[in-house]
Amino acid sequence: MFEIQERDAGGRICTLHTGHGVIRTPSVLPVINPGDMRIAPREMRMMGAQAVITNAYIIHGSEDFRSRALQNGVHSLIDFDGPVMTDSGSFQMYTYGDVDIDPLDIVRFQRDIDSDIGTILDLFSADASPEEAERQVVETLRRARASIPVKDDMLLACTIQGGVYPELRERCAAGMASLDADVHPIGGVVPLMEQQRYADLARVILASMQQLPPGRPVHLFGAGHPMIFALAVALGCDLFDSAAYVKFAQDNRLLYPDGTRHLEDMEELACSCPVCSHHSADELRDMERGRRVESLARHNLWQTFTEMRRIREAIRGGWLWELVERRATGHPALLEAMAVVTEKRRWLEQREPVSTARAFMYTGPFSLRRPIIERLHRRLLERFPFHFPVSVVVDEPRKPYTVHRPGLQHLEANVLVRTSLGLMPLELEDMYPVAQSVFPSLLDADSRVVLNEFNERMLQRAPEVVEPSEVACEAKDFNVRKIRAVADMQFGRGAADALYDGALELVTSKRTGKVRNVLCNGEHVVSLRARDGLCTLKTAGAARLHRHFDGMALRIVMDDEAVPFVRDGKSVFAKFVVDADDALRPGDEAVIVDGSDTPIGVGQCRMNRAEMLSFGQGVAAKTREGIPA
Repeated sequence: MFEIQERDAGGRICTLHTGHGVIRTPSVLPVINPGDMRIAPREMRMMGAQAVITNAYIIHGSEDFRSRALQNGVHSLIDFDGPVMTDSGSFQMYTYGDVDIDPLDIVRFQRDIDSDIGTILDLFSADASPEEAERQVVETLRRARASIPVKDDMLLACTIQGGVYPELRERCAAGMASLDADVHPIGGVVPLMEQQRYADLARVILASMQQLPPGRPVHLFGAGHPMIFALAVALGCDLFDSAAYVKFAQDNRLLYPDGTRHLEDMEELACSCPVCSHHSADELRDMERGRRVESLARHNLWQTFTEMRRIREAIRGGWLWELVERRATGHPALLEAMAVVTEKRRWLEQREPVSTARAFMYTGPFSLRRPIIERLHRRLLERFPFHFPVSVVVDEPRKPYTVHRPGLQHLEANVLVRTSLGLMPLELEDMYPVAQSVFPSLLDADSRVVLNEFNERMLQRAPEVVEPSEVACEAKDFNVRKIRAVADMQFGRGAADALYDGALELVTSKRTGKVRNVLCNGEHVVSLRARDGLCTLKTAGAARLHRHFDGMALRIVMDDEAVPFVRDGKSVFAKFVVDADDALRPGDEAVIVDGSDTPIGVGQCRMNRAEMLSFGQGVAAKTREGIPA
């Protein structure tokens, strides 16, 4: 039903299969009011709507709509041939008071009108007291448990509630995770967005995400402003919906990814959508109200779909965090949300790929608080093998350091280069993101604080620091030090001892002179990738690491049914993964083993452990080489 295709940060491009087609996430579902369709759903389909959402409570409350939907289905009622999600009336209950419908009846009704994704009748708890929010969580969970048996083939969305209280959000999400649900909306957030309480919104999303199974899509209910899409996707949200496109249009407001503009204040239309390309601001103002609302709604939808396409492209290209940071400058409240996000970067790091095809690009004060930097700094402090009894600190030369300052590699000392990422060992000059990063000459004050804190910790761990003039220039075998440092950083302390225990042969590039392949005692153990300077494991290297590290380290354990296929070089599918090392990250090299811990292959992870055990389909790791029995 749900499968990862591409990923970056906590965002992912996935395919969600429904009865009326596939939704490629992240995606936004425009809200359709069957009694007031300003823009035809078929036109939305042409603009980029992969799916839409409509309200089952409104349909149920109209004798005409109810009859037509039960007879011909909801797709016929709104004239949309793609996936249709239906809401249950929770927001109406919150806005207007009690909704006169049974929670199970509305789920059955959604099933009977052939909704692709139906929703439970949860209790909306945006600004409730802790006691009231807890009561609503308990009741929402009860309704979800009762609704599961009546869904049949319809995908059922079980909503996470809990107000602004992270502990209640976690409790609700954990309860929903134990059920046979299909989609998890995060509900009760519309008032937070209307009041621009984006820090609270980030807390709500993060608290929910930490307890939800990653193998199910997450829907941010009522989120329709393009300015929050990138942040929410980076935190793990897959689906969005909102009627904002028409509500803002009714108030003469235009949506943009960096904020909202009032038509009355605009001289020019800073947009090239079909509406803005064919009309001036004056022409829009002079339109009859109904026509103007429709035109502005079209503009808002174009901006909405364009931003979602931009986000998917950012995921494919590995620059989603850059986009998030740029979008955060659009509103001070988003900057507050970013401060909340950076507090959880240790958790977010679990979903962060080990490298991307794009260099690390600095965009501002949050760049050095990205999860990838959290990982780099932590691994340096925990894993880096210092080779000499003394260290020296040098200012950053041009990259690559040993090309522009070749004498550094011959110093009989641990050379720490003062870079924009902090004090980096010279041996890591080719490793992502040390080499693959772009910074301005001057950093902001907050970034300097991050660097100072890390540098102090690095110097505390490094052997005695002396002046460069106090050490000799006779050290050799820099390439050996380099491959050993990368191995320990990538696989863990002691990996270099296991991989390179014997006579080494280094095969270098004729063009660059950099090490590309390493043989030990005649066995090809690793290759080093030019793209990110990391190791690609060969079967001989995998065997050495397997013998050296015990327990689950670096391992993916396969079900017996899949063992012959992996040995034959076929990919590791998530449904056959029994267990895996919790330290594995997307892009990491892994040793694939059977239930008795016998190596059967070596490959590269596409998922982390939690994802491998949660997803029912999709590639968990790409097998590079199978190991025959």
